[in-house]
Amino acid sequence: MQPDHARRPLWVSENGRIIFETFHPQAAQVADFLIAVSEPVSRPQLMHEYQITALSLNAAIANGIDVEQIIKVLRKLSKTVVDESFLEFIREKCKSTGKLRLILRDGRHFLESEDAPLLQHLCSDADVAACLVQELAPESRIVEVDSLKVEKLKLAAHQMSFPLLQEYEFRRDREDTNPQLTAVLRPTVNLRPYQQRALSKMFSADGVAKSGIVVLPCGAGKTLVGIAACCRVGRRALVLTTTAVAVDQWRRQIQLFTSLPPEDVYALTAEHKRPIEDAQRRACIVISTYSMLGYTGRRGGDTQFILDQLQQLEWGLLVVDEVQVMPARTFRTVATMIKSHCCLGLTATLVREDDLIQDLHWLIGPKLYEANWQQLQDEGYLARVRCIEVWCDMSTEFFIEYLQAADSPEVPGSLRATLQRALWTCNPNKLKTCEYLIRFHEQRGDKIIVFSDNIFILKDFARRLGRYYICGSVDMRERLQILSEFQESSACNTIFLSKVGDNAIDLPVANVIVQISSHYGSRRQEAQRLGRILRPKPQTSSSGGRFNAYFYSVVSRDTQELYHANRRQQFLVEQGYNYQAGKGCRRLRGWSWMGFRHPCTFQDAWCTAPREQHEHPPRLPSAADAHEAQEMHHERHEHHEHQEQPMSRARLLPLPRLCWIAEPKTPIAGDWRGRAIRFDPTVLRKFRMQTDNFCTSSWLEFKARGLLAASVWICLG
Repeated sequence: MQPDHARRPLWVSENGRIIFETFHPQAAQVADFLIAVSEPVSRPQLMHEYQITALSLNAAIANGIDVEQIIKVLRKLSKTVVDESFLEFIREKCKSTGKLRLILRDGRHFLESEDAPLLQHLCSDADVAACLVQELAPESRIVEVDSLKVEKLKLAAHQMSFPLLQEYEFRRDREDTNPQLTAVLRPTVNLRPYQQRALSKMFSADGVAKSGIVVLPCGAGKTLVGIAACCRVGRRALVLTTTAVAVDQWRRQIQLFTSLPPEDVYALTAEHKRPIEDAQRRACIVISTYSMLGYTGRRGGDTQFILDQLQQLEWGLLVVDEVQVMPARTFRTVATMIKSHCCLGLTATLVREDDLIQDLHWLIGPKLYEANWQQLQDEGYLARVRCIEVWCDMSTEFFIEYLQAADSPEVPGSLRATLQRALWTCNPNKLKTCEYLIRFHEQRGDKIIVFSDNIFILKDFARRLGRYYICGSVDMRERLQILSEFQESSACNTIFLSKVGDNAIDLPVANVIVQISSHYGSRRQEAQRLGRILRPKPQTSSSGGRFNAYFYSVVSRDTQELYHANRRQQFLVEQGYNYQAGKGCRRLRGWSWMGFRHPCTFQDAWCTAPREQHEHPPRLPSAADAHEAQEMHHERHEHHEHQEQPMSRARLLPLPRLCWIAEPKTPIAGDWRGRAIRFDPTVLRKFRMQTDNFCTSSWLEFKARGLLAASVWICLG
């Protein structure tokens, strides 16, 4: 330990792992240094964890940080004496970084270096030599590369630990091959401080743009960073994103933030195919999707003509939105088939469930900047989100089928996991809890997004509730109409989305997400879905720590879904978020907490208070474990205990007089507030009464016959 270790914020281990005390007086400056030279591993509230790797050192040198400066700062900030073997590792990895450059000149690729022996050593490799047009001459410092083999060259150099630096001197580019783009940001556009820092890493030298990746949280303005980069470079630009909806959003944002004429913004999708007029001399921005450029099948005549234009032209900047998609086998060739001088990757989640995420360092470039999610939230640039995991007991019938499916000889082995997944997704208690959350937040005036990867549940549930839904079968025009209605109309407060809504959909008004079905343990999907509600909400910066957005992940207990949910949350937990676990009641007893009164109006003062006065949503319904069979026999006793014990209002609200029915949507005939209730015979014929749950002032359950029909609950006053 250093004598003055108490005043130093870092613990530096010999394997490159760094522990950072965020309560240090100079925490902001130290965090900027660590982001520049290392990879963040975990960033909770008080202690952050970072890792120095060869790739992070490559990014640091590319950003102009000297190797001896890195060593000096580590020694100055470390509580312990930094191991010399680790310092030697830093010097060794930085020895060749930044000395090899891949440049595009007159439509041809060249490999050059000021260090002739280093270039000779690289070209002596068989894989690198196979990518060259001709053999490297002795003492030569430049050699031409086959443009069709650029991807192989980058990979070979990466495997030899010789990263290639891609820089673009855009002010010296020729006007005849790459005309100047007359686009500037409008005077009303103000870049936030972290957006300016991200751009400063890309344009660290005057007139030079560096290829690399910028990582910003969802809702933090990545689109504006990409647009500002296009204006700064001032040459032709090609933007790639994931969906046609995202293409339309990019087009509208470019017209909103810049002075570029609308006729110079081209969208290339399945529904929009406009060739570039006078392509060789026209400066423009083209926006398209990965699938449009990466598709290898037969093309239509108009589409093929436009793609030929894109491949023949030189592009000053290639903006790759949602860059984590790029390493996929069907999309990775897009980075090299387009002749771009510079590449800018944008993402919020630099993670994949495979090992291909590392390929971005040679496909696109090093990571230039990464923002801290919690810091942006504290500064008011992101909404304050409360994450809640809701555990719902499986209904008896569904749980029996779930257990039997694992060993059923009647179900083929390949379909058992699919059957179990369908059972935990269609869990009636889960769907009832989802409906409860929707109705509560709609009463508060919130805007809710319900995510479901299961298309059958998505459509059926949305139709039963009378809400809009968007999935792959919904055409582009209808999608835009639904999203516009959700954004602008108070009559549409809830929409259902499949995985097509995971990425690149801008819905600033949304502040509640209910997730009922997901793609197993995908960390990226969890973070992307959370990002749909991260846009800053009113009074975010002055709300005194109160939450103004809510993310509910509804899962079935005692199933494999609970394991997948735990894995999905890892990335967000590493960003400083935490999940509060709550139980969804098997009999949905928690509906009484919200103070519902027929016809679904709030009677409790807590529920009718303005939204901004709520620091916490009501605690989710409590229930005993599904396997505690004695619960029913002690229900009346537990109810009286709850009445006798004083509880906080946020935990337990008075039981209301409730009459709510799922099917049909009409209320039951009779005076439902009395002890004697007259039931409509047409309703009773559809349901089977379970009298074993009966007790005075309790719940009666009428379970629907059929797999997905909702149950009916009646509270006796």
